[in-house]
Amino acid sequence: MQQLVEEIRAAFEGAEPPADDRILHPDCRDDVDILEFYGGVRWQDMTDENVIYSYAAPTAFSAEAFRYYLPAFLIWTLKNLDSVEYASESILLALDPGTDKELLHDFRKSKFDAMTPDQVAVVRKFLWHVSEHDHLGCLAEQALINHWMDA
Repeated sequence: MQQLVEEIRAAFEGAEPPADDRILHPDCRDDVDILEFYGGVRWQDMTDENVIYSYAAPTAFSAEAFRYYLPAFLIWTLKNLDSVEYASESILLALDPGTDKELLHDFRKSKFDAMTPDQVAVVRKFLWHVSEHDHLGCLAEQALINHWMDA
């Protein structure tokens, strides 16, 4: 697990936090779930509490913000696979665009557009790792099937 954490850090290093006017997805009208991300919050500075209490933020993030803050959610999930907090399920659901027949498919999938090939590869590796988990595995498998195996 620690090696995967380091791979996530390496794949997402070097980026700056998105500007405040670039955090909210253009198709979202309500920023209540992302308020704590205004002001240049760095993903590396996010605490466990930040991740836990902002579990809904990835659904409202722009592609740029999703890519920037994703490592904090991935790493927290890896370190807390057996937690009762909803943050793990939430990020796994955010990584699953669903099928192309679902209403929000394109919206969900648009969040992945800003990712580099290295970032896509490490997200795929994360999902494969989590797919072995008793409780979270089915969510990781759905995300892999619906997008990441072909990404």
